Amino acid sequence: MPPILNLGQPVVDPQVTFTPEELSKSFQKYRKELILMPMFAMAAALQHMGHRDGIRYKEHIHEMKGNFEFGNYDKYKKGDGAVQIVQRTLETFFGNCIEPIDPNSIYQTLWGSDVTKGEALKNVDWTKRVCGYIMKKLGENMFLNMWTAKHDPTNTTKTSKWFNGFCTLEDVEIAAGTMTKELRNLYYLPEAFNAQNAEDLINDFFWGDAAAGWLGVHTLLRGQNVKLFMSETVKHYYEVAYQTNHGALPYNLQFNKAHLEGKLNVEFVALPNVPENYLSLTPKGNILALWNLRTADETFLCEKSLTSHYDVDFLANMFYGEQYESINPERLCVARYNGIEQKDYNFTSYGENGTVELANGKASTTGGVKSFSGLKYNEILVKENSVEGFAGNKYFIIGTATANGTTKYALYDAEGHDTGMQVTITPVGS
Repeated sequence: MPPILNLGQPVVDPQVTFTPEELSKSFQKYRKELILMPMFAMAAALQHMGHRDGIRYKEHIHEMKGNFEFGNYDKYKKGDGAVQIVQRTLETFFGNCIEPIDPNSIYQTLWGSDVTKGEALKNVDWTKRVCGYIMKKLGENMFLNMWTAKHDPTNTTKTSKWFNGFCTLEDVEIAAGTMTKELRNLYYLPEAFNAQNAEDLINDFFWGDAAAGWLGVHTLLRGQNVKLFMSETVKHYYEVAYQTNHGALPYNLQFNKAHLEGKLNVEFVALPNVPENYLSLTPKGNILALWNLRTADETFLCEKSLTSHYDVDFLANMFYGEQYESINPERLCVARYNGIEQKDYNFTSYGENGTVELANGKASTTGGVKSFSGLKYNEILVKENSVEGFAGNKYFIIGTATANGTTKYALYDAEGHDTGMQVTITPVGS
């Protein structure tokens, strides 16, 4: 007789029973399938990335840098032989999960979803579904933290503290000065994305923004088959802006944009785990998910609990990490918004500890940021100045939050040295 349907209650097969022995046996039976579940849960991102396995803790890779050119014949010329070999570190972090399972508590609960491969749920035993659900949830949490995770060895419970995500890896490079606007692998968005500006911002990032002194992504990067990673919201804004700007054109029949307009080699990859107001442009083989999957210390077990006669302990150990194979502008360019809107300011500069007025002029925030002595400073570009020699120079100030014309900010040069000058600034038109 089939089970009776009760509104609001799950349908449960009365013949199904759970025991610690059954769970353990089922996990061992399907182990090869189950250990792939985290990858299936991360598939939306992994299909657009390169993969390296056999990485247990750290492995070093090397790339050569240098610039060499043919020129007109000159028997006396001689290059500088500046070949650089740059070392990059691929690092995985060892993590684990230990969870007790009470078979009796899940007896009357429908667990899991269709995460098993090639087999209808009705043909899969319930113990396999339970194990599959747990492995899938582990993968989902890995997926959600792929960009934002930051390794903290003191926190042993959160996936967000297990490995270093792509944004964290970029933070390290930015702090080291190896990702900058001048190197053309870092662009600061002048404002946050919205449905009006998204098309323009993405085009400025890719092709260049003369007003901000941005030359665009490197010519060699533009010509490759590349992935443009973005949040789902940014892609939606781009499509809305595109429809608004070009909807009247007779050949525009649909606005689900899979590529940058006019560049079929630039594929949009919109993911729910990518931060807002962020873009990453790179070939598939340069953005890497790192695994081990080869050694005995990676275990996935379900076995009788050591603390309860009724429970099963689920145990999983895994190595995982991420890295860019190269951060050279020919292979990577990232766009970020740091919350500083690019504006034009009137300013007055002062010397002698802010007591003597030196000059008046105009400057603009560029969106650039540098860290000196642990503090973040905003870059300003002097556009006009009443004293010769100031215009065209870039300086850094501690902030533009008040910009009220009375607060005096210390002025630092590009190396973080105090110039001895101070400035007051007010937004143009205020």
